[in-house]
Amino acid sequence: MSINFKSIPRKNPRNQEAPAKYYASINAKGKRNIRYIAEEIADRSSLNKMDIMSVIEGFLQIVPKTLLDGYTVDLGEFGNMGLIAKSEGVEKEEDVNASHIDGVKVQFRPGVLFKDQLANAKFEKIATSQESEVVSE
Repeated sequence: MSINFKSIPRKNPRNQEAPAKYYASINAKGKRNIRYIAEEIADRSSLNKMDIMSVIEGFLQIVPKTLLDGYTVDLGEFGNMGLIAKSEGVEKEEDVNASHIDGVKVQFRPGVLFKDQLANAKFEKIATSQESEVVSE
């Protein structure tokens, strides 16, 4: 398996006059839903798809509740999740209060097993629309 990527031009936001530089950008092959994941897990275990779907549903209910209760979620070697706040800055520490929080995001930190799997990633460059036009001429 390989991860598709394409090159995309990006301007320097600090110097719009500078020529664009090209960067690798991951290009997803599509989406896989919960049913796909459940089928894949069921094929590798003694549980059936409905049992797996039940566990995933429970996971989807408990993880957000746990995060909103102020805890991080430790998933062992897979990684952990926690909330991070987006807030505006103020001059003095004592002036910081909940009204400065604009929102929260979930931050995922991969664990050792996950990082090891990612370290073995293989990449394949795909043609961008510009490249395919050039190739076809």
